[in-house]
Amino acid sequence: MKKRIKLILIIIGVITLLFPFWLPAFLVSTFSLIDSFNSKILPSSVRFDERNFLLGLWLGSLIMTIVMLLQSWRAKNIYYLCGGGLVLLMALSVSLSVIPTNELEDRRRFVLQNIEQSEWQNYHYFVVNSENEIRNVIRSNQPKALASISAIEKVRIALPGLDYFSDDVIEATKAKEAYLVYTKGTTERAEAVKTLNFYGDWLLNQPDIMVAQALASLSNSNDAQLTQSGINVIAVAPLSPEAWQVLSLTYIAHRSLDAQIEKAMLALMVADTLKQANQGHNDISAQQLLEKAISELTENQRQIYQILQARVIEDRFYRQNSTPPEEVTKLANQRLPVSNAINNDLTTYLEMQSMMGKEYPGEVIVESPNEVKNLTEIRYPTIRKYIPRADVILSVDVDPQGRISGLWVQNSSGVDAFDDQAVKAARHWRFMPNKDGYRQRVTVRFESTRLGWKEYAVKQQSTLIKLVKAYARQDAKGITLTENAYTELKKQAPELDDGREATRSSYDPYSSYYPRLSQQQQEKRAALQAILKELQTLPNGKNNHESWDNSIRFLNEKLALHQDNADIVRTVARFELQYYNVGTNNLANSPKIYPQEKKYWQTLLLNARTHFEQAIALEPDREDVWLGWGITWLDEDPEIAAGAFAKASQQKSKESVGSLMQMLEMRMVIHTLEGARLDRYQTLRARMDMRYLPEGIEVKPSDDYLSDDLTQIQLAQRVIPASDPNSKVIRKPLNNKVVEQSNRTFSTDESPNDFGKNH
Repeated sequence: MKKRIKLILIIIGVITLLFPFWLPAFLVSTFSLIDSFNSKILPSSVRFDERNFLLGLWLGSLIMTIVMLLQSWRAKNIYYLCGGGLVLLMALSVSLSVIPTNELEDRRRFVLQNIEQSEWQNYHYFVVNSENEIRNVIRSNQPKALASISAIEKVRIALPGLDYFSDDVIEATKAKEAYLVYTKGTTERAEAVKTLNFYGDWLLNQPDIMVAQALASLSNSNDAQLTQSGINVIAVAPLSPEAWQVLSLTYIAHRSLDAQIEKAMLALMVADTLKQANQGHNDISAQQLLEKAISELTENQRQIYQILQARVIEDRFYRQNSTPPEEVTKLANQRLPVSNAINNDLTTYLEMQSMMGKEYPGEVIVESPNEVKNLTEIRYPTIRKYIPRADVILSVDVDPQGRISGLWVQNSSGVDAFDDQAVKAARHWRFMPNKDGYRQRVTVRFESTRLGWKEYAVKQQSTLIKLVKAYARQDAKGITLTENAYTELKKQAPELDDGREATRSSYDPYSSYYPRLSQQQQEKRAALQAILKELQTLPNGKNNHESWDNSIRFLNEKLALHQDNADIVRTVARFELQYYNVGTNNLANSPKIYPQEKKYWQTLLLNARTHFEQAIALEPDREDVWLGWGITWLDEDPEIAAGAFAKASQQKSKESVGSLMQMLEMRMVIHTLEGARLDRYQTLRARMDMRYLPEGIEVKPSDDYLSDDLTQIQLAQRVIPASDPNSKVIRKPLNNKVVEQSNRTFSTDESPNDFGKNH
């Protein structure tokens, strides 16, 4: 015996040396053979992992039973025999729970498995998220809601088919017909509901079946099942108004009804919007099912549905600035028969902000047809966008004691912060008592005390002029006062929403030097790049003037859509100033090309100045915007230009790369300066740099002043050329105590020698 075992081991060893992988191959082949046998005897819906589980279960149970039987025979103990039988019973019960009991159940499980493993599962999640988004925007942005619904329909059309027999559809259709014919309490109706519930989670591309199943389950399903049924109906027919009405009924049928009232009304609003937009697919069969289901609602549920339907219609008439029918208004004004349907889903940051002693940039006005007994001040929420005015219309149900029993947003302002703040404040209101209670619409109006960027730029001009004049005159007290005034003025400016570092450009060819941009910055950069790309496609004009003029008109049209995009504002300002310089430089030489009307060039210069002021309002810490604004004043008031150059000097960064990035595009404008205008720029900027340039910053006259032969001190000591060639005012050099400019004077406290010591 031992020799045989030894021989067998030797043979196995030799085979292993010759064929090292024979054992894994043997095991794989064995298991494949067993799995193939299992797949033939087991139903098709039993998955591979389930088959392996059953195989292990049966083998283990068989081995354990044999051991128990042997032990029972050896010990002459019947308990071991009972233990073996118990093991077999457990294995059998587990197997029956895994293996379908009939062919129909096998098909159902097979389809459900396909749904879980296919795009249908992802589609379901997509519908859930989209339904929530649609409800959020339907009050304020119907086109966006319709676009989301259309997106659901496109995804649905692209889904793969589901494998089931036509007999399944026939059986489910018979159950639907029985549901329509028989009333509650009959045996036929109960069987029909049972059949619909069986087919309701796998015949997902049959709209009639889904609608019938959802409506049949209104009275005998829990909240989770009701929600699932409603979502299934939306998934199979997103463009059907009846589908959204079914969804509304599933919300109304919830056990926790109060929390679902607003969702039900918004679903009805979607259905009404689809009907009015003529985008819906009217379904006669679904309408019949709806009529049947509504007739079987409880009195309380039916009343809620009718009141909500009337309020949706009333709201549509209000949005169209027309008067709703009297019967609609009468029904809509009835109080909902609920105890506490108040929206508590508020964003948490509002609660945090209410505890902070922050002054909000706006005021809130409440307009109510009935007096609010305990109206308190409503805080204006912090929003990072300029919105002059926003109205939130609340639907308020008042009980006989004057307390609010129902409250939600009937018509959204389009801004969640406003909507949530209005609901948050209205929770605690009390109204005049009434014997039967009543319903009313209350308007909460949010009016901003901030200004838009364009309006703010206009308002800041006088402050900027005072500020830069103080810098030009080196008036320390004046600088302090005007800087404080400017700081106070900036509180009225809208807040930027991108957290941008003000000294860094978001559009330049050296963006790799900068940190990763936020989403808002990327969007703003993309907007500018798209505009510049479109600008290049504009046809050339008949001459240089026409090409420039067309480009500037185009840029101003785009700017009207991007008032808070600093990159676009700067681009427009630079274009206008650059062409002003080019055109006025060539007026005499090319009278047939460039307009000779003085008004045209004055308007162009004023527009450039206004846009630079807007750029300063958006990013006051940039060197290039102060330089551009100062250049627009060179001819009219060099003192203002000098002060603007002083502010530009202060903004020059020690990071040479950062300063270079800001100045690359501005230098294209500076290069268009010629004659006396260039001389004024060079002299004034050199003087202001010597006074206000930060410690350790050096300038190159060839780059910053476009001067290859004069140094900074030499430029600063020059006499400033007159703005008006016929002016008799003498422009004295810097080393005098007083320098006159354009019939204005400003004092200088330092001589050139002093500058040399300090700088």
